[in-house]
Amino acid sequence: MKVTCPVCGTGKAKVVKQPYQAKYNGEIVVLPSVEMFHCDSCGEEFFAPGQAKALSIAVKNEVRRKLGLLPPEKIVAIREKLDLTQSDLERLLDLGQKVVTRWESGRVVQPSTADTILRMLDRDPKGLSTLKEIEKLREQAQRKSDFVHA
Repeated sequence: MKVTCPVCGTGKAKVVKQPYQAKYNGEIVVLPSVEMFHCDSCGEEFFAPGQAKALSIAVKNEVRRKLGLLPPEKIVAIREKLDLTQSDLERLLDLGQKVVTRWESGRVVQPSTADTILRMLDRDPKGLSTLKEIEKLREQAQRKSDFVHA
């Protein structure tokens, strides 16, 4: 497929696959084959929206691999094994809304602390009850604080 180059406007850019170096949170990764457009007239390289999204996820997956973190599909599997919704896991780990959704879709790399907790729960699901107890203690402390300041 060829498209008009958005930079020079004269050349026809074609799809190419080539190595690509990227940086995410200070981590440099090299992807062996990334799809992008290349204009033979001006030499510009650019990404279509779908290519940019695929690149973003590929970079984050490579960062996970490089750092030894769980891939998104394993996070989903652990959460489902524990019979938790994404919201349940966010509450238990004291995370913001949609954080787990972003990990599971590959859009955001989970921190190593969350990764460690997920691995521990995968190995010993009984640890889930401990997390639930901690969540209750947090809620009680917040209610007491709200009552005192009311």
